[in-house]
Amino acid sequence: MNKLLNKTGLNKKELAFICFLLAALAAGLVIKYSGWKKPSDYDYSQSDINFEKRLKSTFNELNSALSDSINQTRKDEINALADSLQLNIDKIPLTKKLPSGKININSASINELSELPGIGEVTAEKIIEYRELHGSFRNSEEIMKVKGIGEKKFNDMKEFITTE
Repeated sequence: MNKLLNKTGLNKKELAFICFLLAALAAGLVIKYSGWKKPSDYDYSQSDINFEKRLKSTFNELNSALSDSINQTRKDEINALADSLQLNIDKIPLTKKLPSGKININSASINELSELPGIGEVTAEKIIEYRELHGSFRNSEEIMKVKGIGEKKFNDMKEFITTE
């Protein structure tokens, strides 16, 4: 053994490891070619088919449960939205009737002023308050001095208002 160690330049542990690898290789060759242990002839295809069936069944059950859960959640969300809209829908006029003729902003009531595009009750009250504090409007453009009425609102309503 010492001669082998000297010739190869290996230490005892390295030589022992190489001997172990050679023995394992030899044992593997003996088992493979001697017929000592044959590979199993068992057909696994039926087990695979059964596994796939169970897997598909489980997937379909989970998918159905998830779909039912999502559909119920959607129904609940739609019902909640419908409820909230129903509560608010009565407060919002669906269409605003435009005035048939011109409205005199110096003498109009809150109801008449509220018919103007972009003017609600609060702004109509502000118009009357401005009129009471500053006197009659000299021209239609002067209505833009009322807080809440800018150029855009004025342009929307100018064809429906007059100061005469």
